[in-house]
Amino acid sequence: MNSLIAELMLLRKRVSVYILLGFWLLLTVSFAYILPYYAYKGDIAFREHGGKVLLANLLPSHLVSTLLPGFPFFGGTIVLILAVLAFGSEFSWGTLTTIFTQRASRMKIFFSKLGALAIAIIPFVVLAFLLGYIASTLIAWGEGQSMALPPAWDLARALAATWFIMAVWAAFGVVIAVISRGTALAIGLGIIYGLVLEGVIAGFANQITVLGYISKAFLRTNGYSLLSSLGATVTGEGPGAFSGKTVSALQAGSVLGIEAVVFVAVAAVILRWRDVAG
Repeated sequence: MNSLIAELMLLRKRVSVYILLGFWLLLTVSFAYILPYYAYKGDIAFREHGGKVLLANLLPSHLVSTLLPGFPFFGGTIVLILAVLAFGSEFSWGTLTTIFTQRASRMKIFFSKLGALAIAIIPFVVLAFLLGYIASTLIAWGEGQSMALPPAWDLARALAATWFIMAVWAAFGVVIAVISRGTALAIGLGIIYGLVLEGVIAGFANQITVLGYISKAFLRTNGYSLLSSLGATVTGEGPGAFSGKTVSALQAGSVLGIEAVVFVAVAAVILRWRDVAG
């Protein structure tokens, strides 16, 4: 418990955590509410004919379906960087050697860091929904619309699912940080994978059969599939949209769970047996 508290204190004092959190919240509110509402208010013809559907999606009753698509796209990459910084910085600073000479074992420190990271992800989820609620309520108030919230069960499932997806991305960040023993390469690889490799392969999955099968193992594909079962619209255009093939919620949850276990296990084995000196 003391190791977990120490790791939480360490994360709390990292400026990078607050920068990532602020950037993530800005992206969430901008793409989910500010820009769509600006488009709605800026075009009178659009507002009179096709804007009713857009406005309905910006109301509190659609809070879940509006916010969910951004988590596998933006949120996953953000917490991947968070995880890389939490683990990779220890290699870059050369502090792991000192930490491992203390009484706590390598695995105790490793799992304490994982626990602290899992807890640190909670504000990334909760605050995103809180700001989404505030933005949607302001829009509903300004447009004279209903401020009714979605069912509590739907909201609870959305919170749990988004935390789970971001935790898997964090586990991926941990393993590439441990493998690369640093931050720069790990962040670069994570961004290339999340924003380039997955997007390209998913885009061609409908034309090339083998790529369709490969994409079903990807984090974004399974993340979008899991969230689509909760009512999120993941297809379409723009940030947060998904052009690949989805799978069932059971398969998506199973694949993500297995991948999280594999990521953690590989990182633990490497950290347990390899020299930590960079």
